[in-house]
Amino acid sequence: MSYPRTIRNFNAFVDGISYFGKVSEGKLPDLKIKTAAHRGAGMDGELAIDMGMEGLQATLTFDEWDPAVIKKLGKRERFVLRPASMGEDDFLADSWVFTCGGRVTTNEFDALKPGDAAKLKATLEVDFFRAEMNGEELFKIDIENGIRVIGGEDQLASMRSAMGL
Repeated sequence: MSYPRTIRNFNAFVDGISYFGKVSEGKLPDLKIKTAAHRGAGMDGELAIDMGMEGLQATLTFDEWDPAVIKKLGKRERFVLRPASMGEDDFLADSWVFTCGGRVTTNEFDALKPGDAAKLKATLEVDFFRAEMNGEELFKIDIENGIRVIGGEDQLASMRSAMGL
């Protein structure tokens, strides 16, 4: 029987600086295609037409109120999350690299309670998102440049060409 290779741990980087041991949670953007419903004459139901990507958002939850992170509000930054996955049959870890670029739009401070840790959640409105596993690019989304590469296929190449880009 083969067991799933599960994410066991991760590290987070902000603007190239490691926050090893200082980030307790990272949330990657959900990839979702925005669709429009279409039902033409003779069709027995609606179908979804690809209208581009929905907005992308990433968050990091820091276990301290780091002034360097707080000062990034409003700035364009890069969050990199590097989880590692491993199966039960060996000790070989898979390397994942998720690179998110965009603007830091929120610094959310936890409530202050005696005896409880107060965390800081930073939110990034993502306009660039790339995923790699063991050195292989799985996808690259570049909103500003109209690029959507999934599994090595640039789904928007002919669209850019038709627009003269």
